Amino acid sequence: MVDDKIKVIVEAARDAIAKNLATLVRIPSCTGSEGKAQEYVAAQYRGLGLDLDIWEPDVRELFKKYPDVAQYPSHWEHDLILPYQDLPTFEAWMASGKTDVLNYKGRPNVVGIWKGSGGGKSLILNSHIDTVTIEPASDWRYDPFGAESGDGIMYGRGTSDCKGGIIAAIEAVRCLQSLGIRLRGDVILESVVNEEHAGNGTLACIAKGYVADAVISGEPSDNQIRVGSCGGVYWGITLAGRVLHTKGRWEGDILRGVSAIEKLPVVINALLEMEAEQNTVTVSDVYRGMKPFSITMGRVWGGSYDTASAAACTLRGSVYFGPDVGSVGTVMSEIKKHVAASAGRDPWLREHPPEILFYHHDDAHWMDPGVEIVQVIQQAGEQVLGRKPPVVAGMSANDCRHQANQGKMAAAVFGPGTGNQAHTTNESIRIDDLIHNIEVLAAAICRWSQ
Repeated sequence: MVDDKIKVIVEAARDAIAKNLATLVRIPSCTGSEGKAQEYVAAQYRGLGLDLDIWEPDVRELFKKYPDVAQYPSHWEHDLILPYQDLPTFEAWMASGKTDVLNYKGRPNVVGIWKGSGGGKSLILNSHIDTVTIEPASDWRYDPFGAESGDGIMYGRGTSDCKGGIIAAIEAVRCLQSLGIRLRGDVILESVVNEEHAGNGTLACIAKGYVADAVISGEPSDNQIRVGSCGGVYWGITLAGRVLHTKGRWEGDILRGVSAIEKLPVVINALLEMEAEQNTVTVSDVYRGMKPFSITMGRVWGGSYDTASAAACTLRGSVYFGPDVGSVGTVMSEIKKHVAASAGRDPWLREHPPEILFYHHDDAHWMDPGVEIVQVIQQAGEQVLGRKPPVVAGMSANDCRHQANQGKMAAAVFGPGTGNQAHTTNESIRIDDLIHNIEVLAAAICRWSQ
């Protein structure tokens, strides 16, 4: 059977596959610096005889076609995030003064197409080449770009998130080609830029017309099938105070010195009340039993002296929300509503309202766990590995949201990396997991597109 041959070929190529991943990991590709790594991916696609399409995302086009979800380009070395009050816009990006660093010059998407003979179902295999920064670099026990291995584990930035997924797609196609298999449907391999924080790389693929009958994302999922994803909103709230020395805080019974810091509880309580209210929403299907709304207060800073009230204080954080909660616009409106209502009950904040800014947003997406592509991956796993990959709820935001919401495609995550390794120091991947993912992926491609 083909499945048995797939296992033999992939197992025999274990060392070559690990070497291929190591080579890619050793090419740094933090968000904004993806160019060199994309050259390597393009060479891999070319070696497979795929039709290549290489282009830089067009920021104007993304904002014109997808104004509700397009984001500003981001770059790890520079100011990562441009704030906005409602939605980011092309005009605001142009006026930011940062278009010389926040752009896609030298940061292309790389797409390779394995053309089918016709009449079969098409499939996109999507992963992102960009990685988060290595900071704090001093916390790493291994060279972040060394691809060091031991006990069957490879260490390095991007091993799990998401270079393992890129290599898995390449090696799955290589395996099928070595077997002489001719598919009827097109298989489209996408290595996209700026998934971290923006998602514009995948959005640019959709804008260019890359749609298929289904999508498998190589995001790290522990070789489980993740369906759906949570949305996200990154927010910041700045409060104003009146600066006075401690001795001048009171003038008789009149409060003169008001620290912005002492007004934080008003905002914090408003946000926690919003979280509790949103968590009364009924969730469905694979999300059953989970909280649909989660808020994190990540950073706070303000003030200048121990002996002076703070002129300003800023609280920054994020919200994750499940597909049952609603849209990004709904979540943003709830944040504004709850903070404004609480501020209106405080005499100082009523006269000095908090400033609310947003720094990033992701729309959530929901997918029926019974769709055909999920069944095909499960069938392939059962045949190749002797077990069906479990279907679980997708929690983190990823590019599947664009493929489902904007591209109208069935998009599931099935990646070889470990989710809790993403964005961590000493990021790693188990080579066994990579090998097993390639085997299942090759069998699933064969079933889907033959």
